[in-house]
Amino acid sequence: MQFLRKKFSTRQRYALIIVTTGFLGTSLLSSCREKTASPSGEKGGGTVPTVNETSQTTPMLKEWTTKPEAVLVFSGDEHGYLEPCGCSERQSGGFARRADFMEQLKNRGWSVSAFDVGGILKQERVNYPQSKIKFRYMLRGLNQMGYQGLQLGLEELLLGVDTLFSENQNLAAEQGYDVPFLSENVTFYRTENLGVIGSRVVQVGEMKVGVVGMVGDSTVKSLLQTGTAIDENVLIIDPAEESLRSALEELKSEQTDLLVLLSHAEIDESEALAKKFPEFQIVVTANSAEDPRSKPEYVGETMIVQVGKKGKNVVAVGLFADQKLKHELVELDMDRFAIHPDMTELMKDYQEELKDQYSQLVNENLSIGHPTGNSFAGAKTCAECHQYAYGIWSKTKHAHAIESLTKGRPGQESTWVDRAWDPECLACHTTGWDAQAALRFKTGFLDVDQSQHLAGNQCENCHGPAAEHVQLEEHWKTAGGAPTAELIDARKGLQLLKSEAEQKVCSKCHDYENSPKFNFETYWKEVSHSGRKN
Repeated sequence: MQFLRKKFSTRQRYALIIVTTGFLGTSLLSSCREKTASPSGEKGGGTVPTVNETSQTTPMLKEWTTKPEAVLVFSGDEHGYLEPCGCSERQSGGFARRADFMEQLKNRGWSVSAFDVGGILKQERVNYPQSKIKFRYMLRGLNQMGYQGLQLGLEELLLGVDTLFSENQNLAAEQGYDVPFLSENVTFYRTENLGVIGSRVVQVGEMKVGVVGMVGDSTVKSLLQTGTAIDENVLIIDPAEESLRSALEELKSEQTDLLVLLSHAEIDESEALAKKFPEFQIVVTANSAEDPRSKPEYVGETMIVQVGKKGKNVVAVGLFADQKLKHELVELDMDRFAIHPDMTELMKDYQEELKDQYSQLVNENLSIGHPTGNSFAGAKTCAECHQYAYGIWSKTKHAHAIESLTKGRPGQESTWVDRAWDPECLACHTTGWDAQAALRFKTGFLDVDQSQHLAGNQCENCHGPAAEHVQLEEHWKTAGGAPTAELIDARKGLQLLKSEAEQKVCSKCHDYENSPKFNFETYWKEVSHSGRKN
């Protein structure tokens, strides 16, 4: 393998420094696609046999009837989806199944390398402390799977140069780590090859593959729209076309068998670059559809690879002896791919670090006030007056939501990793969190020792925090007389109409990612406690 030096333009350049403003972060949950039940009838996310003769799932790469000279695996736009959460029985994706896919390829005796086109975190939460921890573990996961480069994307750049540089330096010191940041037109601290390289040439079997990374001009535009400050002493991004010309000049002497461009850009910009630089046989683009077309597009002779989003799919491209390329979009489903033990161990380490750092993940600065200004009391307090409603709730899965974080589903015992200290999971499995933002309300659930009374998905997640309501009710009972206007308003404020629940409440947790089977009318029957005065 050989690292290639970058050349820098003397023309106008983009100079950026990422300033952390507000709270951003990533979602742990993996996305879902509904499939028919596996032949064995097994459900959940436990260890699942890979495809066999009795499987009704289409075998992967079935048209690759001869051995490829080399296989390149491409991914990107994971947006923080490290592993399936288990909320849905048949979620696709996750590093654990991707690792099994990579191992299956290698077990065939094939020479394999892999690259990611960037976007590994979720933009809206990219600067949460949890996201920075996850970033490190996702990089380690890529390394364990045999990846040899991560193209910097919008989300990576939003982390900030200081974070990227320190993570790169720390990981590079670990034995066997080989996932450099790639971007031909990006420079840190005005110093070439410091924390980021532009290109590299890797040996895959007998094939010599040149890989160039590029931050597209469309990504730079998106970056500027986030309101970043500018400091060219920290980050410089040159225009894409100019940098590619320089990179190709250097690659000419390398006598590569294949040239690949990792383009973190909008698809139309990636296609325009493919047209202007036909030397690249493969252009891998970011920002495709969540589930891209199974067949690749071509610009002239250049294959445009779209990898999808959220880690549900990867793309395998085989280079065969006749110099032909074969492409396959591979869904990482539970029928063909097992939970790889290496990624289970990675997940355990990640969750252990979250537990160790938990006080830093949910401290006062990372907690928010509830829009009502009220505090949470807990379901047992509600039960003092609303015994009928409490009785129904206590028999629902909502009441035991936190237990599922430690146990998983039946059949997951061998691979499930305890997630009881993971803020992204606690947001829907406890009471008093903003489920979509994954931020704790200041009086919401903290941990099982300090706020056991808020464990599980309780009354107040739907009706709103009720501590003030309880105080008013107690005062009224003591004072007697007619209810005060304040008490009447408090009662009205906690009422929840069925239409409001459907439109505004349930979908905060039962969204497409975590509950793709969700049907409001069906689920409502399981939790409804209306029709009684209490």
